[in-house]
Amino acid sequence: MTIEELFHAFTDAEFQYTRFIKTNDFERVKLERYDILIEGIRQQAIKMDLSPTINNELTSINRLDLDYFPKLNFIRKALGFITFGYSKRKFISKKINQFYLREIHQRHLVVQMIQNHLSQE
Repeated sequence: MTIEELFHAFTDAEFQYTRFIKTNDFERVKLERYDILIEGIRQQAIKMDLSPTINNELTSINRLDLDYFPKLNFIRKALGFITFGYSKRKFISKKINQFYLREIHQRHLVVQMIQNHLSQE
């Protein structure tokens, strides 16, 4: 990946991040595309060996879990049974949205950190 392709990937990652934040639309295809893009940026930044702190941060980040499903305790299951599944569906949807927002935001911060480091050099 050249520097020009890397900066194009930064722009694309910024655009996709903004779209996720505004729409809260976490379709699997879009998440896969974002995960592949971030993984490419991460691999390239590791090859560039920018700084020890950035490298530690990059190695600590795993791939995005596309099959995330929150754990349900007994109380949540019982409440879902009483409300005919409404509260359970609402809880699961809320937890999945929170998970993806947190993970995407974390990756966005790392991409910004790499971009700022490269722009300072």
